[in-house]
Amino acid sequence: MKIKSLMYVLMGTMLVVACTDSNNEEGIVDNGGGDDSPQYVIPAGSDFATSRTVSAKVYSSKPVAVDLYWDSENQERSLLVSGLLVDGEKDLELNVPIHCANIYLKYSDGTDKTASFPINSVTRSGETVAITVPEDAVAVTSEEDDGWFFYHNTGVAMFEDNWPIEPGQDNDLNDVVFEYDLKVTECQAEKWLEAGQGYKEGLKLTLDIRAKGGRYPIKLGVVLGGLDKKYIETVATRILLKEGQGKETELATGEMKAEMPQQQLFGKSQFCKVTVDTEHGSPVIIMDGLSALGDNTNFFQTIKGFINPGQGMLRAEIILGAKVRTSLTEDLDQLKAYRALITDTHNQNFFIVTNTNKEIHMKGYRPSYLYTNYEADSAGEMMEGVPYCNKNGFVWGIKVPVGVKHAYEKVLFDDAYPEFRAWVTSNGVDNKDWYLHPAAEKVVEAW
Repeated sequence: MKIKSLMYVLMGTMLVVACTDSNNEEGIVDNGGGDDSPQYVIPAGSDFATSRTVSAKVYSSKPVAVDLYWDSENQERSLLVSGLLVDGEKDLELNVPIHCANIYLKYSDGTDKTASFPINSVTRSGETVAITVPEDAVAVTSEEDDGWFFYHNTGVAMFEDNWPIEPGQDNDLNDVVFEYDLKVTECQAEKWLEAGQGYKEGLKLTLDIRAKGGRYPIKLGVVLGGLDKKYIETVATRILLKEGQGKETELATGEMKAEMPQQQLFGKSQFCKVTVDTEHGSPVIIMDGLSALGDNTNFFQTIKGFINPGQGMLRAEIILGAKVRTSLTEDLDQLKAYRALITDTHNQNFFIVTNTNKEIHMKGYRPSYLYTNYEADSAGEMMEGVPYCNKNGFVWGIKVPVGVKHAYEKVLFDDAYPEFRAWVTSNGVDNKDWYLHPAAEKVVEAW
C-alpha cells in the first residue's frame, strides 16, 4: 500500500471520537500494506476535530444589533450569529473552525465596521472571549431590530460509498459531496408575547448536492440529534434548484414530504424526494435522487472535462417550527435543543444510503432507526465501541465547517490538501487551516 493510501486511515480520526486502540499506548495504525507501507503514530487521546466550541460574552453600553463572523471578510459562509441585540451583557456559545484565531464583530456607526477579538489557541475550561461593542456603534432605532437573532453553521460533508470495505487507491472522498447550512432562530424580546405572537425557536436546514463520484449512493440524510419530536410543531419542506448569486427555482413543496416529478435536469431525466420523519425520536431527514445524477462513467461534477460550472445544485430545504412558549424563561430544554444543533455539531449526524440500503455515517455516529442491519453488514470489522471506524482506524465520511472544494475523481484527498498530513501527524497542532489550502489543479474549482 502506498503512503497516500495509508493516510486515509488516519483521516478517519478527524471527527470528535478518537479511533485509537486503548491497548496500544503508541497509537500506531498499520493498514497491513506490506514493507513499503509506513506506520504513522496517532497520539493517544487525539480527537482530530475540525471545529471547536468557544464561549463568548458580548457587552454593549447601549442597545445595538450586531453580527459575529469567524473570518475578517464577513462572508456569509463564516457567519456565526446575525441580528444579535446587545444591551448590557449577552452570553453565547459559538462553534468555530479549529484554525480560527479571532471572532469578528460587525456593527454600524452609519457605515459597516468590523472589530476583532482574539480566541485562545487552546480552549480551557471557564475561558470566555470578551467582546465589547465599540462606543461609536449606532443604537437600534427600529423595533424590528430587536425581535430575533440567528445562529448559523455551514460546511461540507464528503463520503466514500463502499463501507465496510476500504477503497484503496480511490480514497478521493467525492462519492457523495454535499453542502449543509443550519440556521436556528431565537426570539429576544418579550414584546412578541405581548403582541400575541408567542415565542418559539425554529430551524432552517438546507442540503445541496454538489457532486457524486460513486456508483452506489442513492440517498443522503441527516439525523438531528437531541431534537425530540415534542419540540416540533410544524414542518415545511421544499425542493429547489439552487443557482448562482442567490437565484433559486422551486421544484416541489410539501410538509413532511416533497416530491419533484420526473423532469429534465442536468441534461437527463431527474427525480428527487425529500422526507422528514419526526415520529421516532430525533428527526430523520432523507433526500432521495442521487442515483439519477450523472452516470457510472463520468459521474457528476467530479471528472475533468465533465464539470459544468454554474448549472446549479439540487437543494432540500426543511423548516422546523417549535412549539409556542409563553415566556422567555419557560421550557428552556426546547431552546437548548435547537441551539445545540449549532453549538454542538455532534448533533449533526450526516449519512448516505447505498443501493444495497446500507447507511454510511461518519465516525462515532450511530445509524438511524431505519438501518437495522449494521452489525451484520459491518462483519465485525469495526473498532469496538466506535461505529463506522474499522480496526485500522479507517472511516468513510468526514465533514469540514468551511466551504472546502472537493477532489477530482481518483485524486487522493491528501494530495488534494497537501497540508492535511502534517496536521494529522502533529495531533492537530500544525497546519490547523489545512482545509483552506488545496492544490489548485487537484480540486474542482467551480461546479
